[in-house]
Amino acid sequence: MKKKQMLKRFSPIFIVCFAIFLFIGAGGPTREEPAGKFREVPLSWILDLEEQLRNKIMTPGGPAGEPITSAAVLELSDAEKKAAQALNLKSYIFMGATLDTTEILNKVGMDEVLASIGKPPIEFLGSESISEQIDQIHAMASRAKEISFIVAEAYEAETTGPAFVELAKAGVPQLHNWTTPRGLDKERNYIGLVDADGYGQGMAAAEILAYMMNYKGEVGLIYFALEQWTNVKRLQGAEETFAKYPNIKIVSKKGFTDPNQSRDIALGMLQANPEIDAIWATWMHGPATGAGEAVLELGRAGEVIVASPDLGGIVGARFIADLNHPIVGCGAADCIEMGKNSVRAGIKWNLGKQNEVRGIYTAAKVYPIVRVNLVDGFNKQTRGVLGNLPREVLEMLQD
Repeated sequence: MKKKQMLKRFSPIFIVCFAIFLFIGAGGPTREEPAGKFREVPLSWILDLEEQLRNKIMTPGGPAGEPITSAAVLELSDAEKKAAQALNLKSYIFMGATLDTTEILNKVGMDEVLASIGKPPIEFLGSESISEQIDQIHAMASRAKEISFIVAEAYEAETTGPAFVELAKAGVPQLHNWTTPRGLDKERNYIGLVDADGYGQGMAAAEILAYMMNYKGEVGLIYFALEQWTNVKRLQGAEETFAKYPNIKIVSKKGFTDPNQSRDIALGMLQANPEIDAIWATWMHGPATGAGEAVLELGRAGEVIVASPDLGGIVGARFIADLNHPIVGCGAADCIEMGKNSVRAGIKWNLGKQNEVRGIYTAAKVYPIVRVNLVDGFNKQTRGVLGNLPREVLEMLQD
């Protein structure tokens, strides 16, 4: 009788202890499943996606319908390297923005090729606005005879088009990254477009979000509203990927012209659509980071996740490693390969092989990255150029 009374008395304690035991035995809460909302991406899944992207360029061609040019076509033969060493090159210039992570990696690839033929590094000419870039183009046109070739990242295709056309007419051969300025493809001194697989980048970020959402829920898209080919293909890759899954619905799609608008865009998107589960944002610094800020500001961490077709160097890697940050993954372009392709085409042009390279369109491969393959993906994309991931990032990955 006393034994039965004792069991009855302590049964609630036993139940609580047993529940705690089960909780600990299950390994406690995980990032994606504190309330069972998001799934964690397994290593096997992300490696399968990487293999898919490595074996096939998803972007079908360039903005003027150019077919994909294999990077192998641009490789310099031993004879071409020897001839290039003897070239009396004048100025060669890389026009960009503010030498961000993407441009640093582009330049590393360019300088590696130049070093292999005994030439100095390429000059970087940065600008902070469309108007400043246009002024730089006009200034170069006035000294066109001093320039062997340029590699340029136009801010967007429409506004900069007339200035780049003027530069081509003045005699400056041009490679472009990301987009072709309007009207330039018809000019004799337009070499071609060197791009990343924008469609593959957009698809990779969308696939990561779709998997973590278990292929159901609501999505918002933040995209670049100005005309830029690679971002057009990124958006297309995202939209067509989400469209494959009948239980995923795109409930909001907002464009920006200034990346600094992205936080406010995301705030409005989340407030107007409180059931949104994920935000796809077209690159990391500004669009994705702004969306992440909005999620945190609204106290929605753990309820909304963010992914981008761009890693954004160590900053982006730190966000992906952080269990408490909304940014969960990306589709990172091989920007070093882009740089190599650009300079190789410029060298071939100056070797008199214009017919071989005129009108090229290349697209570099993509590395899909999430927390589970962050170290490997970061190292593959950057090749050690940015150093190793900081200790605090590696420590976050141990959580």
